[in-house]
Amino acid sequence: MEHERETSVQRKWLEQYPLGVPADIELGEYGSIADFLTRTAAAYPARTALCYADVELDYAAMAELSEAFATYLQVIERLPSGSRVALMMPNVPQYSLALFGVLRAGMVVVNLNPHYTEREVRFHLEDSGATILVAWEGAQAVARAAASELHCRLILATPDEIAKLPSLRSAARRVDEDAQLARAEAQTSFVAALEAGRHRSRPQPPLAPDAIAFLQYTGGTTGNPKAAVLTHRNVIANVLQLSTWLRPVLDGADVCVVTVLPMYHIMALTGNCVLSVARGWKNVLIPDPRDLSTFVEQWRKHRFSFFVGVNTLFNALMDFEPFGKLDFAGLAYTCGAGAAVQPAVGEKWHKLTGCALSGGYGLTEASPTVCMTPVGVTGREQTVGVPVSSTEVRLLDDEGHDVKSGVPGEIVVKGPQVMRGYWNRPQETQSSFTSDGFLRTGDIAVMDAQGYVTIVDRKKDLVLVSGFNVYPNEIEKVVASHPGVSECACIGVQDAKTGEALKVFVVARDSRLTADALQAWCRENLTNYKVPRQFEFREALPKSTVGKILRRALR
Repeated sequence: MEHERETSVQRKWLEQYPLGVPADIELGEYGSIADFLTRTAAAYPARTALCYADVELDYAAMAELSEAFATYLQVIERLPSGSRVALMMPNVPQYSLALFGVLRAGMVVVNLNPHYTEREVRFHLEDSGATILVAWEGAQAVARAAASELHCRLILATPDEIAKLPSLRSAARRVDEDAQLARAEAQTSFVAALEAGRHRSRPQPPLAPDAIAFLQYTGGTTGNPKAAVLTHRNVIANVLQLSTWLRPVLDGADVCVVTVLPMYHIMALTGNCVLSVARGWKNVLIPDPRDLSTFVEQWRKHRFSFFVGVNTLFNALMDFEPFGKLDFAGLAYTCGAGAAVQPAVGEKWHKLTGCALSGGYGLTEASPTVCMTPVGVTGREQTVGVPVSSTEVRLLDDEGHDVKSGVPGEIVVKGPQVMRGYWNRPQETQSSFTSDGFLRTGDIAVMDAQGYVTIVDRKKDLVLVSGFNVYPNEIEKVVASHPGVSECACIGVQDAKTGEALKVFVVARDSRLTADALQAWCRENLTNYKVPRQFEFREALPKSTVGKILRRALR
């Protein structure tokens, strides 16, 4: 339905919506995220769902293979509904198949970065209580060590098995596919799990919209990440919000999505992985965003229509000569995510491709989208757009009062896409919401008279490295664990390549300690984008009267 043009003070932005975009979305049509795949596979079984290099899977195959994995989890592993299954893979077909298999089985997806160190994997597995880890072969040493210590079942996905996936659904069942043999192995391959689950029946657990779908980790103020509890309803809502928003420019059977941001990250998880299934789009998977040659090759082959990227990627592509020679006629929508796209980059992109680079705002706790630029609008590049359907946004001062148009305030948000809370962290959950149920984002913005939102500051300590959230407490905890460190403090500094980079100020316990030694220590304990690029040694660090290190004095 079309939205009403009469707006309240709280939703003045509705006047900016394109015709056909509703003020509110209807959630009752879908009971679970799995319904997206079930319905699309039934309606368009032969339509291409996933592309990886030269391998393609249609929606019928995607539905059948994810069903086989669901059966494996329920029948072979005998896991009950609500069990947590960790996925630790780049953008490969096995990720999407495993994700929908977990959700169809009534279980919970725990997304992990395949570049995590053993320490990081161990923390996430232990914190989430995951009993199975599906990991990419390239991360098997780290995955095996962490999973073994926590008695977590390891399933390896490999590059070699990708070519087998299209033919697996029609292959006859092998005689040696035995459940007991599968369970007896110390680890199994993803294809072996599919084979063990094929041609078996499984109980059909009730899939309630309020059940947990994802434990999606984000930065924590206590030095460790915390998991946002996202329900099926949360993600369904955000998918429908995005779907209605983009329908004016992305509709029909020939829409082709390129997924270059990692699907374990909330933006590509909702906006690429699940949205493309809900709409029946073709999703081309790029596992390594740094491989620009492969990106250009796939663009020539598929003529992408929808592209979500980050500032550093847009810059890198435009500096890559072969990219400028592509045909951009089919590109209908480009969106910048993760961090603000620099105006000069947006202008250059528009000039090169003929497609405006739209902005948006979101966070993991909101599944993630809160605001987007209306389709077709230009001249608003400095903003992140307006709140999407069924979303209320307010800006509050330090006393919790609404601010006037043009006055900075903290963004608070309410909508069906907002998380239930943080996993096993009741105090942090309570402090994250206002008394009337609005999520506190900690981000400072202004809203103009038309409802357009402009970010003027970020969470005080958050550092955005190539679009990834990094919290200083986690970095400080690792650096401080080095025996040669007495005290340390981490901040973000401007960086031409990554937007921001991490700088650590160190008071050394050992005068022989070097920056190289600390960086090597960090590489052993942190994934690459979290490794500080700069270290500065000092005799002392600034502190408050109660002894708290003052990061603001170091900026």
